[in-house]
Amino acid sequence: MKTRGVPDFLLLFLTALLVGFGITMVLSSSSIFALTSFTSGGCDYCGGDELYFVKRQSVFLLVGVVGMLVAMNIPFSFYKRNFLLIAFVSFFSLLLVLIPGIGKEVNGARSWFEIGSATLQPAEFAKLGLILYLAAIISKKGNGIQKLKSGLMPPLMVTGLFFMLIVVQPDLGSAAILLGCALIVMICGGAKIRQLVGLGAPAVTVALLVYITAKPHALNRIYSYLNPWSDMDGTGYNIIQSWIAIAHGGLAGTGFGKSIQKYLYLPERHTDFIFSIMTEELGFIGASVFLLIYLLFLLRGIHICLRVKDTFASLAGIGVVSMFAIQAILNIGGVTGLIPLTGVPLPFISYGGSSLLVCLLSTGFLLSISREVSRQKVEEQLQKQPYAM
Repeated sequence: MKTRGVPDFLLLFLTALLVGFGITMVLSSSSIFALTSFTSGGCDYCGGDELYFVKRQSVFLLVGVVGMLVAMNIPFSFYKRNFLLIAFVSFFSLLLVLIPGIGKEVNGARSWFEIGSATLQPAEFAKLGLILYLAAIISKKGNGIQKLKSGLMPPLMVTGLFFMLIVVQPDLGSAAILLGCALIVMICGGAKIRQLVGLGAPAVTVALLVYITAKPHALNRIYSYLNPWSDMDGTGYNIIQSWIAIAHGGLAGTGFGKSIQKYLYLPERHTDFIFSIMTEELGFIGASVFLLIYLLFLLRGIHICLRVKDTFASLAGIGVVSMFAIQAILNIGGVTGLIPLTGVPLPFISYGGSSLLVCLLSTGFLLSISREVSRQKVEEQLQKQPYAM
């Protein structure tokens, strides 16, 4: 009987630090909004409870931790055998959410399923579904992925379908993350970059045109990125308030819970702009510590993926790590003004049940791979030892 290895303790410890960081910052950044919205008549579901968002996030955290532990104890070979089913369910959910009456529309985007008082965003789960699909297909093709028609075109077309379904919601941020992860998995799997660029560039251009057509004010994000001061009370308001929060933090921060910008100056303070509140309260030092923990988490994930001998596990793990990295870059880059705002959450940190669930499930998959690495190491050591008399 095949033995199972132990999960990577360092990755598990870093995950616990990030999750703890996240729930703490959700508490601080959301408390004023939750407390004041009901009393001001702007929100009929918060009830004046400053812990409203923390309680909801804690429920998703509990479910996510259970899901992570389950995923961690499922051999990665299970995902390899059932990749088609996982990908189909992910794809079908993207189709289903576009149907009026089934998908819930928020801020002009039909991207959520409403389940009781909770909402789930299928695009978050579709990223993981596509990553598993691509890893399985590419590992089966081997060097055949370098052939254009029989190798690269099928996975590229499936990626394009996933990508377009998310774009038409419209949700350009999630679509960009999904596309970035897919390209990284294909490149690591041996696909030729020139073929990817030649085929992908026209498709991305069409997708951007569809997005701008469906969401005409999308160009305002570009304008506000180039010159937010030209419309300080309009398109440039969010990024300017974010800069104020970051600048106010200085070196050591104002102290936990003492942010000024969370007093309804900065919109989406507990979701898209939670890093700004974190920097204001914890300062440059606190933000740097967080980024260091996040970097260690990513490096540990890459370390695990490079050590596992199975091609599927290695490619799928790289896809998961790239999903975390790209999403973090888009979020932090957007709120600091380095790139245009995309409205994607900061993994493990931002308020949002779907994002947290997928982050923890994906980490569970990485931990499952780490168990295979541990098993390999034990078997190698046993092979080196002489038989005991």
